[in-house]
Order: sequence, then C-alpha cells, then structure tokens
Amino acid sequence: MNIAIYCGSNYGNDKIYIKSAKEVIGFLAKKEVNIVYGGSNSGLMSIISNEALSLGMNVTGVITHKLALKELENLNLTEIYKVNNIRERKAKMEELSDAFIALPGGFGTLEEISEVFTSIQIGTHTKPCALYNLNGYYDKLIDFLQNCINEGFLQQEHLDAVIISDDIRYIYQAFENYNAPKSKWELLNVN
Repeated sequence: MNIAIYCGSNYGNDKIYIKSAKEVIGFLAKKEVNIVYGGSNSGLMSIISNEALSLGMNVTGVITHKLALKELENLNLTEIYKVNNIRERKAKMEELSDAFIALPGGFGTLEEISEVFTSIQIGTHTKPCALYNLNGYYDKLIDFLQNCINEGFLQQEHLDAVIISDDIRYIYQAFENYNAPKSKWELLNVN
C-alpha cells in the first residue's frame, strides 16, 4: 500500500509533533507500506521521510522544480518526481497513493487534504483519507465542516468518510476496512 502523508514544512512549536511523526512512521514500517510525500527535507516532512528511510521503507517524493532549486529537496529518497507546479504535485501524489493521512501542517497541508476530500465527495476516486488529530489539532476544522453540514453545504456521509483519530493503528485498520461513500451526485439523486 502506498500512503501519502501530508504535513508541515515546519516542525511546530511542540516536540510532540516530531515524536508523533516518528511513531506514525514506526508503525507504518511494520505494515510494510510505502510513503509518498512532498519531497522536502524541511520540517515534519523531513522527519517523515528520513525516519522512513532509516527504517528501510520506500519513500517517493513529489516536488516542484522551483522548490528543488531552493535546496529543499530530500536527496536520499527511493524515488523523486519533479513537476512544474503545486497542482501537478497534488495530482501526482494522488495518482501514486492508495490512502492519505494529514498530520499537522499549515495552508499546504490543508489544501492537499481538502482536494482529496473533494475527490471523494464528487466520486473522482474512492481512496480513504484521514486526519491525524494529534492534540486535537484538527478539532476546529472538524467543527467548521460540521457547520458546513448544518448550513446545507456538505453532506454528513462525506464527513463521516473522513477517518479522524490520533491513533495510527485505528487509522490503518480503518484504511483496510474502508468503504467509500456514494458521490455527492448519487446522494442527491437518492433524496
């Protein structure tokens, strides 16, 4: 299984983010999965990739030419794809991956996982995705999404399809047992 991990290019203010990123990779290494990520050697992205490599995992990076020129590229990866822009980066990561996990991060992480959520909602793919909700990091986002449901802009089935947990074991098991929801259009035709 190829699992895309979206996460910050910063380390965060609490050392628990680094510790937890290493724990996530340690667990996934035992499951013999491959990691797909943004190709950078900075922040949590460096922790994810370097920890995975140290445990003998295959790590595929997808980075833009511009970011690679800024010396942000991890040069030790199993495989690297260099693309022209962020849109191509997201598309390539989605193509290469069987499942997606968002660890803590900022705008980029939120944009990447949101695009995967949207793909599930409109039926572009049926791959599982998760928010690794360490320390309640994504609680306010979850509250916002629940408000989208309350206001009629999102369907409960699509939020329920997002795996939300601070336990990588639970997330992995949910990936193995995942059943994709019907697309937005199929649900609208049912009602």
